[in-house]
Parts: sequence; structure tokens; C-alpha cells
Amino acid sequence: MPFVTDHPWVLVAALAALCAILAALRTGRARPRPGQVWFAQVPFDDGSGSKDRPVLILEVHGRSCTAAAFTSQSSAERHHAVRVPHGVPGLDRASWVKPTPTTLPVRSLRRCAGDAGPGLVTWYAQHRRG
Repeated sequence: MPFVTDHPWVLVAALAALCAILAALRTGRARPRPGQVWFAQVPFDDGSGSKDRPVLILEVHGRSCTAAAFTSQSSAERHHAVRVPHGVPGLDRASWVKPTPTTLPVRSLRRCAGDAGPGLVTWYAQHRRG
């Protein structure tokens, strides 16, 4: 081990890299990307609490992201929500998406349900304008 004793910084760097890899594996947290559907804690509009619901990631800005919340509640009486096309990953029932996006901390994202791709982000942008 003469190399390690002559160059202790190599050992320190290797241990630091190993710690970083183990921490990433332990948290299992992937970085969200636009077009992905994640389950997240989404605050109620009136600020009275939050609910775990699927969201479409629109943009990611460091520690926060812009997302559009999905709902499975029939929105026939709510003219502001838009019916989502069938087959979006993570949505196993008829769903609607709210036209007003919300800003969420990335830490509120619980798990990735699937990747719908950038096409759904484009679809959302077109349909939220009416």
C-alpha cells in the first residue's frame, strides 16, 4: 500500500465518492424531468392542507418544479379542468388536469409513476390556453 500512504488524498477522494454513491442509492431519488408523472403532496387551493396526487412535471428549477395536478373527480361541472387522453402512465382511471400549474418543492415528489414524454407537456400547454 505504498501508493495510498504516499497519496492519502486518493483514499479520501475514493471514500467521498463511495459515500455519495451510497447516499444516492439509499434515497432512491431520481431527478424529475418534464413529461414525467409523479405522485406528490399537492397543497389545496385554499391552503387548508394537501393531498397525495399525480402531477405532470412541466419544468424543473433546482429544488422546485412547476407541475400540473391531475384529479379523478368528474369535472363536468368544473369547466376549468381538461380531460386527459387515455393511456397516460400512472393514471389508471379517467382523469382531468387542472389548467393552473403549481410550484412544488422537489422534495414533495414521492415516486415517479411513468414518463409520458414531452408530447404531454405540449398537449397541456395547448389545452390550458383553451
